[in-house]
Amino acid sequence: MSIETVSYKQETVAPEKTFVNRDASQTRLIAGVNVPEGTLITAVIEHAQRLSEPYLFNHAMRSWLFAEAIGRIKGIDYDREVVAIGTILHDIGLTASVSGPIASK
Repeated sequence: MSIETVSYKQETVAPEKTFVNRDASQTRLIAGVNVPEGTLITAVIEHAQRLSEPYLFNHAMRSWLFAEAIGRIKGIDYDREVVAIGTILHDIGLTASVSGPIASK
């Protein structure tokens, strides 16, 4: 994907604060929280769900929703896609398929 194919649009959510959203038209509502939707975020969600136990996947998704809600309430400038990917995958190392050997001292 070239830089020319990526469109950037800012969505005003709080007074005098803006939030980076690569495609503001693609959003979804999850548990009452409006979150960005796109091919990368969808792939990350599917990957996390495939690798994680249900409790861990649900924890990661709740973390994402809380991060979105907190960012908006506090009027923080943030990249919504980065927050989505980071929070959804933040515990992926706890899954059996990607955990590595324990380092010895």
